[in-house]
Amino acid sequence: MSVDFGRLNINSAGTAETFASDLDADSAMRATSRVNSIIFKAPSANTGNVFVGRLDRTGTTVVSSTYGFTLEPGDALPFDDINEIFSNFEGDAANSGDDIEWAASFEPGSQNKAQ
Repeated sequence: MSVDFGRLNINSAGTAETFASDLDADSAMRATSRVNSIIFKAPSANTGNVFVGRLDRTGTTVVSSTYGFTLEPGDALPFDDINEIFSNFEGDAANSGDDIEWAASFEPGSQNKAQ
């Protein structure tokens, strides 16, 4: 099992961004890898709530202030045994410039380009 960590900065509040966009070039192949577990954290320095969710099976964004999970500054949200493709996870924020920190564990050989 391998682990990656990151911090997604929400550039434009109200526009969901994929956590995979936060990957550096060395980890870009993780975008299509399956996640075993993941934790999202809203840094306490954020100025408002952040939101996490995933694309639905049709590829439609389902994260916003009314869909997905809301994290207040300082909150964390773990998911275990999820077997989900990393690029399906998205985040959004009530305020531009707020962040969502994440840590994900990937199963060895889990790279999968098919959803």
